[in-house]
Amino acid sequence: MTKLREGINDKLKSDPVMKAQDRSGAQCMLEDCCNPLSIFDGPGSNVLCREHQLDCSEYGGMGKPDRPHTFYRNWECTKCGYDPRKDQVRFGDVEDPFIRNRAMRGVMHGDHIHLKSQGGKDTQDNINTLCVLCHMAKTYIEGDFNGHRK
Repeated sequence: MTKLREGINDKLKSDPVMKAQDRSGAQCMLEDCCNPLSIFDGPGSNVLCREHQLDCSEYGGMGKPDRPHTFYRNWECTKCGYDPRKDQVRFGDVEDPFIRNRAMRGVMHGDHIHLKSQGGKDTQDNINTLCVLCHMAKTYIEGDFNGHRK
């Protein structure tokens, strides 16, 4: 059984690494975050602040550093209110917490209000959380596919 990572067990980065981060003024990679990089080793530690590091999928959160918009997803669809954590029919039998979390996270999408192809950003005010069904409906209704909108 795979375990979700617990942030309380993360080790501090070495002094030389922390000093180098401090000297360089390295900040979180997310466009609307100005926090310094995390001082703890672990997933995302070289590109994220501690707050966003703990939002990574390995800790049970929604974020994936290679997909910045995912840090602004939530567990509830803003259109229909679906919350996979309450869905015992689909996810109740998944015993492994890491796999269950991964499956639940997969049905929640971060949808760009203003498409990136049209200048939209990966920021909190430009991302809506939609379940997979609402996202597909919105995509086709609004013509979002292939970066085009009606």
